[in-house]
Amino acid sequence: MSSDNKPLGFNYKGFPVTPSDRFYYNEYTYKVNFTGNSVCRDIKQHAKLDELLYTSFWFQSTYTNKNRVVYIRDLSMLDDVLDQFPNLVEKVFGPVDKAHLDHLENPWKDDLEFNFVYKDKLWYNKYDIKIDLRSRERYTWRSIRSNNTPEGLEKTANEFMGFMKLQDFPHHMYLNTEAKYWHQNYLYCTSEDLKEIKPWISMLYSEVIEKINSAVIYTTDK
Repeated sequence: MSSDNKPLGFNYKGFPVTPSDRFYYNEYTYKVNFTGNSVCRDIKQHAKLDELLYTSFWFQSTYTNKNRVVYIRDLSMLDDVLDQFPNLVEKVFGPVDKAHLDHLENPWKDDLEFNFVYKDKLWYNKYDIKIDLRSRERYTWRSIRSNNTPEGLEKTANEFMGFMKLQDFPHHMYLNTEAKYWHQNYLYCTSEDLKEIKPWISMLYSEVIEKINSAVIYTTDK
């Protein structure tokens, strides 16, 4: 990843910024949607855009049936693109603050701290917490680090599901099946209700928790 990664805020050079959910292709910090698609576009304008992009090797470009999408690694290139082709820009994506950038750089933490996810609405329109539960494919890897066995982790996962069935607060389990069949499972709840169960998770079930996501809701008029 480039050392030039910088958060953009919710407005950058006059363009609203949509918070990104990842580094694109594990390499590019920023994404820009341009007018023009795979069928119809201003060929001369996009040829000039190509000339600018090819002054650097660190970009990727593709045309879809809706628009042209360019992935950019360095902030200096993003600046040049926005300054020289503002008329072509439809949408800008990137990290909006340092906490967001830190999360993108290290999304898989080995603890129960929150990872902040920037969204325009709550999960299922009511839950601000999403807990990723470890899939069976991760059990063996996790067991090496924790001196536990895959079978032991599977048992803990099933116990956690039984624990959640006893809770009377509103929540939603995605792929509510026996743990040995999991590919990836999710638990959705509110942050207030999470406070009730987090001590139990920390003491008894932390081995099967991948990460806890906390929604940060943004609006496009920020």
